Amino acid sequence: MALFTVLAQPAAAVVAREDPSARATPSVTALDRITVTAQHREENVQRIALAVSVVDGQALQRRQAVDISRLQALVPSVTFSAGNELRNNAIRIRGVGTDVFSTGVEPSIATVVDGVVLQRPGAAFSDLLDVERVEVLRGPQGTLFGKNASAGVIQVITRAPDFERRSGALSALLAQDNEQRLEAAVSGPLSEQLAYRLAAFERSRDGDAENLRDGRTFNDQRAYGVRGKLQWRSADRRSDVTLSADVSRLDADCCALPLTQATTDPRALPTGTAVGRDNDQVNNDVMPFVRQKNAGAALTARIALGRHTLTSITGWRRFDNDSDVDLDDTPAQLVTRNFNIESSRTFTQELRLASPTHTAFDYLLGAYYFDGAVHNSLDRRGLNIGATTGIAADGHVVPRMPGDQAVLAGHSDVDSRNAALFGQANWRPRERLTLTAGLRLLTERQQLRFVRPQDARFNGADQPATLPAFGPVSGRYRDSASIGRLSASYAFTPVVTGYLAWGTGYKGEGLAATLGLTAAQFAQLPAPAETSELFEAGLKSTLFDNALMLNLTGFRTRIDDYQAQTYSATQGLFLLTSAGGVAIDGVELEFIARPHAYFSLSGGVTWLDARFDGVPNGPCYTGQTAAQGCLPTGNGGAFVQNLDGKQFMNAPRWRSVLGARYDAPLTAKMDVYVQADYRWQDAVVFDISQNPRMTQRAYGIADLSAGLIFADGKVELGVYVHNLADTRHAANIMPVSTAGGANAYAQQLPGDFRRRAGLSLRMNF
Repeated sequence: MALFTVLAQPAAAVVAREDPSARATPSVTALDRITVTAQHREENVQRIALAVSVVDGQALQRRQAVDISRLQALVPSVTFSAGNELRNNAIRIRGVGTDVFSTGVEPSIATVVDGVVLQRPGAAFSDLLDVERVEVLRGPQGTLFGKNASAGVIQVITRAPDFERRSGALSALLAQDNEQRLEAAVSGPLSEQLAYRLAAFERSRDGDAENLRDGRTFNDQRAYGVRGKLQWRSADRRSDVTLSADVSRLDADCCALPLTQATTDPRALPTGTAVGRDNDQVNNDVMPFVRQKNAGAALTARIALGRHTLTSITGWRRFDNDSDVDLDDTPAQLVTRNFNIESSRTFTQELRLASPTHTAFDYLLGAYYFDGAVHNSLDRRGLNIGATTGIAADGHVVPRMPGDQAVLAGHSDVDSRNAALFGQANWRPRERLTLTAGLRLLTERQQLRFVRPQDARFNGADQPATLPAFGPVSGRYRDSASIGRLSASYAFTPVVTGYLAWGTGYKGEGLAATLGLTAAQFAQLPAPAETSELFEAGLKSTLFDNALMLNLTGFRTRIDDYQAQTYSATQGLFLLTSAGGVAIDGVELEFIARPHAYFSLSGGVTWLDARFDGVPNGPCYTGQTAAQGCLPTGNGGAFVQNLDGKQFMNAPRWRSVLGARYDAPLTAKMDVYVQADYRWQDAVVFDISQNPRMTQRAYGIADLSAGLIFADGKVELGVYVHNLADTRHAANIMPVSTAGGANAYAQQLPGDFRRRAGLSLRMNF
């Protein structure tokens, strides 16, 4: 069954581009044209055969967006999943994202900043600094963006240097939980052909989870960063070269895991917290922490070659993450250390040759090279709780002898090299018809090195080692693939365009570079590459004299060999698995409307039917019985369940966003604004095995802001409230090993877990 698919813009795009002069003239209701570079060219988003949502930087600032997780409040097809650590956070598009912690598995959603791909998911959640706009490309985008864009792309474009005049901006925020943020930017010409831009930020806030053991709060954050750009352009303005560099640092006491359900195991140690979905308390003896450093540099050159343009993007990135969490989630000193070090380095080079547009035939040709390395070390220490208390120490380290301190340590290195040739061409056999074809040919080489230098036990000192020492071992892997896209678009009228599209995506083979890797699992590596196929149809319209943009999209996506992970209660570890097939049908409706020069509306609705397809031997959840579908395979005592037709993880069936903004003159020199946003989503399950204890019920979140604008729009003072109704909700629910008791679960608290109010100030000069 073919469905009709949509592309739409969030209301934010309209508000951010609103001209102050328009607010003073009620007859002016026309929306601005929205230009994107989703296909490596500047194009009208309403004319391309692609599902793209756009949020500009001012709209993100007005919603106090710290990082890309805030996109879920503006784009209906975007959701956010929190990991047990910040480095494991993930964005999902149309229900699909990254569900694996392993450093040997790449993201399903590519995050691209000024043309440079970020290798690690955690690097994508650095602060949004001096952003011009964010483009959300929905569905497989591998033809132009490569192998780790099998489900979509988040493309961040930062502001360019200003050649016309010296300018600057300053913003400040003060909110509950002692939250503070400062951001500043300056730009201007150094000569007729040379300009600069410099931006910096600093922010901090207290935690939102109380630790009963010592009265401190968890989830505190302190961050700062800077980005600089230096741009040269030719006298004829047809060529330019930009050198950019950025660095940011994040220190956080993260992440708290408040219990949503305590274990019924009588041997488990109590935490003294109010267990439940409203719980924001923990009782831990270990203070968690995260120390992140994200840095990079890029050299981008656009050279005019006659009527063609040659683009070169050379990028270097570094991401470091050191962290520790209280693995047993209790006040007892059971697991006393779970220290993790992750470090990644990448070098990328892309070359593109673009022909002139506005002809019957145009094309883009390119070559791409990626060289990346990721190192991961984990040092876990704990007491012999199996021998001293008789607890079956699920997830805890037990030493050889009573009273000794155990050490479970592992080290992995993953090196990746990827090379590709790609191209895309547009042919217009008739004035209103555009046919597009694209192809990418890629090859990849990976190497995994792993060692677990000593035995580890999980079931008492008198039992055989659950994880014996393993390694050092090394494996080399090679793969190649082709990714394609075909589309046809037709302009029914100058303001209504429809399109049909087909495309494929590819996510490279997965390497289980996790602490629990065994010899048997190593022999089965790599996990198969994850592939996707998309059929999409869309209708884009700009109606009522450009006062309404209304877009409708329908799509069907098939994913094979989806890479996921399951939790082993006996080992206290997450294990890489190939989840089989996933089938996703969906419809997206998005709109932007300006019925009056003072008033704008935007929103959208996404319906998803995301389900497992072809997974008869899926994993069971802890405690699942035969009556609940968990049956033995007869092969070594393994138990499985049939997941066919079951809901895909964190993929709400219904999701909607709605935004409204009113801007009007209050006096001759002062305007007033009121902004209201609401989002609602259906219930989701966070676990591949459909664990009923890991579900989030349906909920809605309302945000409200209001303020004054002075000095012809140069000064804006506002007040805001996030989560106005104080609706408690989770960014993830996961199993935890609470003093050896099974069936205990904890939640990750999102930034708007509870009501939060603040003041904001913005100035432009």
